[in-house]
Amino acid sequence: MHDKTSGSSRARAAAASSDLAVKTAWLYYVEGLTQEQIADKLGLNRMKVARTLASCIADGIVVTTITAPTARQVELERALEVRWSLDAAVVVPTPSDKDHLERSIGHAVALYLAEQMQDGMTLAIGGGATLHASLGFLARRTLKDASVVALVGSLPHSQWINPSIVAARVAEAFGVDSYQITAPVMVNDPALRELLWRQPALKAVRERAAAADIALLTVGEMSADATVFRYGIVPADTLAPLKAQGAVANLLCSFVDAEGRLVDHEVNHQVMAIGLDVVGAVPNVVLAAGGPHKIAPIRAALKAVKANVLITDSDTAASLVEA
Repeated sequence: MHDKTSGSSRARAAAASSDLAVKTAWLYYVEGLTQEQIADKLGLNRMKVARTLASCIADGIVVTTITAPTARQVELERALEVRWSLDAAVVVPTPSDKDHLERSIGHAVALYLAEQMQDGMTLAIGGGATLHASLGFLARRTLKDASVVALVGSLPHSQWINPSIVAARVAEAFGVDSYQITAPVMVNDPALRELLWRQPALKAVRERAAAADIALLTVGEMSADATVFRYGIVPADTLAPLKAQGAVANLLCSFVDAEGRLVDHEVNHQVMAIGLDVVGAVPNVVLAAGGPHKIAPIRAALKAVKANVLITDSDTAASLVEA
């Protein structure tokens, strides 16, 4: 008479199933047993269990579904990374109130900086409403041997829109020095711009920006509501001529067409900002922007500076994936 409680008998009984592969998968994915526990229960070796589980996925027997609320965001991040050859994408939910969009993206920017900025690093940063919105979320900490460099010149009347303010405030949050382009955002004469860039102090700022570890910037649309035109950073009467030359976006007060090329307009020879060619050569270029009015500008910006990282919202991400 056989002992019904013997180990070998129990193993053979457990291994009896209408579909042993499905039973293996059920024990692993539904009941949460480890591969070792399944091997013991079914009288199999662990390698056999691992191969069976892998086969279940390959054959479509098991389809893994991620039910976390952020699953759609991660799906869009991966699609953006593939579509635009990005190292990474960060997608935040599009807020129901469009007035909160810049703050939502700004919050993600602050989290990104808190994670990425380390001792010894240099951050080159632009201005604009989106980057300014990040300042309220930036946690204070002290970095060693780090610095922040402004990518755009200054305004004589210092409001929140002053591009250099963002660099100064971020540097303050990290307890490091900031380096500024101590010249107006716009000068009247291209020859004067070249003369200013030859000054040792400004030349040193440009060299520091070129050696940065991260370049963080946003992008503006070509409309009267865009920050650069609404606040007179760039003369409003240049909007129509710039659009006539094919401009679809501005990055660091430089104007580019749909392919990311600088348009042939005098404004691009008058702006005191680090050149897009210099910014594009920084190892990690991060672009932060969102909204339906920013879709065409973001496309152009991704081409202009070959961005590595895009921080945006889910509706914008979906449009950029479909483009």
